[in-house]
Order: sequence, then C-alpha cells, then structure tokens
Amino acid sequence: MSRVDRRTFLAQALAGTAAGAAWVAGLPAGRVSASDLPSLTITAMPAAPSVVIAHAAETLAASGLADPVSFSLWKNPDQMRAGALSGKVDLFANPSYSCANLRNRGVPVRMLNILTWGLFHVIAADEAVQRPEDLAGRKVVVAFKNDAPDLIFRLVLGHAGLKAGQDVEITYVGSPMEAAQLLLAGRTDIAVLPEPSASAAIMQGRQRGRSLFRALDLTAELARQTGRPARIAQAGLGVQEDLVQRHPEVVKAFHEACIRATEWVTNNPVSAGRLGEEYLGVKGPVLAQSIPHVRLQVTASADAREDIEFLLTSLMSLNPDITGGRLPDDGYYWSA
Repeated sequence: MSRVDRRTFLAQALAGTAAGAAWVAGLPAGRVSASDLPSLTITAMPAAPSVVIAHAAETLAASGLADPVSFSLWKNPDQMRAGALSGKVDLFANPSYSCANLRNRGVPVRMLNILTWGLFHVIAADEAVQRPEDLAGRKVVVAFKNDAPDLIFRLVLGHAGLKAGQDVEITYVGSPMEAAQLLLAGRTDIAVLPEPSASAAIMQGRQRGRSLFRALDLTAELARQTGRPARIAQAGLGVQEDLVQRHPEVVKAFHEACIRATEWVTNNPVSAGRLGEEYLGVKGPVLAQSIPHVRLQVTASADAREDIEFLLTSLMSLNPDITGGRLPDDGYYWSA
C-alpha cells in the first residue's frame, strides 16, 4: 500500500491488549482544522525496520495531526536520495551517512533518529566460513555498491586485513532480493544480506534442501574488531528542515510514534509480521523470524551523535566523499 488512510488500523493491530488501548487513547488529538493539517510523504527502505515506520505512519494518520499521510518503500538508495533532494519526501529512511552527505551538499535536511543499529549478515552455504579471514580467496555477492551493505562489509574486511576486490572477490547486484536468489540458486555460496532477506533466504533454503546459515553478524564482528558495543548507528529517518520549522509538533509526534512502534514490533513479532507482509511484500513468518536480528532501538540523532560520528569517520576512511568530505554540522542532529 502507498497511502495510509485507515483510521481503524491501530484498533486492529493492537486488538486485545491493554497497552494497545492505552496507546490509542493517549494519542494527541489534532487542534487545527483539516485544511491546516500538513500532508506527509514518508518513504522507507526495503528492509525489516520499515515495519516500525509503517506502524508509526499509521499511528500518525490516526492521531489527526497530519492528513493525508502517504507511505511507500524506495526501491534503491538513488531513488531515496532523489526524493529527499527534491523535497517531495518529508520523512525518509536512510543510512546516517546519506543524510550527512545531503546536509553537507546544502540540502536542508536533518537526521531525525537512528532506528536500526545493525542488520547485515554474511549468509553462507559453507560452514567453514566462521570469521572474516575465512573469506580470503572467496567470492561474495553484495547489493548496492558503495552503499550501506557494501560499506559495512568492507569496514569489517579492512579490520581483518583483507582488501575488497583483491583478497575477496565481490560481485555487485542491484538489490538484496537478487543477492538472495543467487544464493538460493547455488550460483554463489556467500552473500551479504540485510533482514528480512537473510531470514527469507535461510527459510527458503531449508524448503529447497539447501542449508544456509548466518556465518557472520557484521555488527557483532565490527564490535569485536574495534572494542566498541555491538551497535552501528546505521540507519534511521531523515526529515526536511521545513517540516521541522513549520510543524515541530508533528515531527516530535512521529519520532515518539516510532518509539512506541518499536516496542510493539519487538513484543509482537507475529502481528508485526502480518503488518509487514502488507507493506513490504514479504511473508509474515519471515518478518517475524527476522525481527530479533534487526537491533531495533529508536534514538534521537542528537543522543546518538557519538555513535554516528564514529561510523561516519570510519566510512570516510574508505571514501572521504561518502559524507561530502566532512562530518555534518550541529544542525544535522535533531533533539526531542
């Protein structure tokens, strides 16, 4: 679905739970006429955390603070950046470095929050792959060249003393789905996949008699290599500066809706899977299986600044232009 306009969603999604009833009852009521309400366009990534964003979009639609509220998934990072650059998208899920790059290029956007703290895995058919060093001399399929899956993977390889393209051969494809299909077809034995593609590949492989497993959790591996906590300030929501200035109450309400949605998704993976099936086109049981592997936690970007700057500095060691050549200014960070 691309448009969120069902006022009965929350009652359906949270039916039978006291917490759900309290949540709906506590939603702020709109205080202005419908003609003065902002319309919101929200776009999210084709990954498991977008279940949280979809739920938050439904919450905001039910609150009466915005009308209409439109929600869709972007197909690739270039499409997301084009929407943010043009101003046609008000809120957009993106890697933290993408928003920093836009900001440093003069685009009036901020990073609203960090939503997922690491969801990439190396999925393999060969149980001999247990460490990054085991990838030496191997071929790995990766989606989105020079974007999040590729960059995080290359960070881990670098810390292990391996060079992408030299010690490890990388084949790039256009989407995580394409990478998963190559893995399932036996055309590769190793791929870097986000959730829910990783869970989908493992489950479909089991049905087809092909054993696949999570060989490496890239977030945990980077933590081991750097001595930092197992959390990468990977992706969250960017927001247009104009929306922050004109409707700060809507921005804050959406951020808070994301916090509540994360709690609901984490505690109700089966119901969250059903919601995600409608929006992401991925089977509910797959999404339910993937949720424990996504590291969901919504943190305002100002509160995540240290983690964000660590990641951006690390990525700039691979490619200084990834953020536009520098760390973003203070205006990049949003505080509740």
